Amino acid sequence: MRPAITLLITLSVIATMIALMGVMFKYLDVAREKAEVKASMIQANLLSADMSQLLRQILGKKPSKSTMQTLFETPLGLSAESGEFSMGISCKPLASRINIAWLGLDNMAKKQKAYSLASSLFEMLTDEANLRDAALLKEKITAALKPGGSSTFGVPSRINKKKGIITFKKFQELLDDYRFETDDNRGYGIPWQRYFSFGTSEEKVDGDFASPELLAFLYDVELNVVRENYQLGALNQFLSEIGESRAAYKWLFSEKALAVAQCKASYTFRKGNYGFVFNYIHGKVEGFEFFGGK
Repeated sequence: MRPAITLLITLSVIATMIALMGVMFKYLDVAREKAEVKASMIQANLLSADMSQLLRQILGKKPSKSTMQTLFETPLGLSAESGEFSMGISCKPLASRINIAWLGLDNMAKKQKAYSLASSLFEMLTDEANLRDAALLKEKITAALKPGGSSTFGVPSRINKKKGIITFKKFQELLDDYRFETDDNRGYGIPWQRYFSFGTSEEKVDGDFASPELLAFLYDVELNVVRENYQLGALNQFLSEIGESRAAYKWLFSEKALAVAQCKASYTFRKGNYGFVFNYIHGKVEGFEFFGGK
């Protein structure tokens, strides 16, 4: 009996040790993954700094329309000869839509055209979505545009650090807050980013690169017509074809190209796929957001 008991105890100890080793290896794997993600975030910060410097050199302070069009239409791919690193970069217009921050200009006499246009667009989108309480959502947006004036689920927010600017991440939090209060999830289905720009304080729309959705709204044209006939960078040609001109929105459209863009980079780092998005606004990087993983 004693040898049997000794053997049983030995087997139990071995089984416990194997189990502990399994837990230890699992912990090491988790720790290794976290270390890789942290390292990839550091890499992303370095890459974004390099990208912003490159954009400053290419665009300068007053880029031409052709330079901006090339930037928007030509994705860039980079890779190491060893195959250990590869990266894809693409940029798109950022000031091509109505600035969501214009909804907070109701008390500024000189900005009434901008406020009225943003409000009309907001009303059109929320009416089409049959939003239950559009006034409440608009109230939350205008509050978020004031420092210290916004909250999420009743908790004061500290995300919006700049007066008169609201990021899309913050806007998504406002939609969550609205959903929590009204039990109305229809706000999520509205294509906000096709009509409004976020994370910028631009006071003009880059007319030559205006979004098809915005043009359809401004000139009361079917969206399909705009998409079929309008090409990025050829606003005047499109307006001529439909019998319109920029004159009606001379106050809205910038006469010159704006050094403003939203850029996205996707890259491989060690065994993971990662990426980041940032806004390039007149030589500065803002709204940096890291994403990705294994």
